[in-house]
Amino acid sequence: MPTAGSLALVGAVSTDRDPLLRAVLRALEEWYGRWRAAGGDAGACGLQETYAAGCATLGREVRAELPGGRAVVGEAVAVDGDGRLVLATGAGVQEPVGAGDIIHLRPARGSA
Repeated sequence: MPTAGSLALVGAVSTDRDPLLRAVLRALEEWYGRWRAAGGDAGACGLQETYAAGCATLGREVRAELPGGRAVVGEAVAVDGDGRLVLATGAGVQEPVGAGDIIHLRPARGSA
């Protein structure tokens, strides 16, 4: 449930932190092993695809506020192999963003 603020709100059978922490650490160990076995290639080990599948930002209109005061507005269309968010701007440019604050923009009233 995307709006849940706790495990209890999504109906978790248990909210004990110990098993949850152990499960997170096991998953982290597994992904780290896959990443190392692939020579640090996030695409080859499946990490990039798995991350993108769960990324709530992809497909949304965002504004990236970049260091130095520059901002880029566009649709978040991908996460590249270096972990940068790729924005498709109104000018038809795909711009990777490696550092900055990402603000999710709301659709204008009256638009679908």
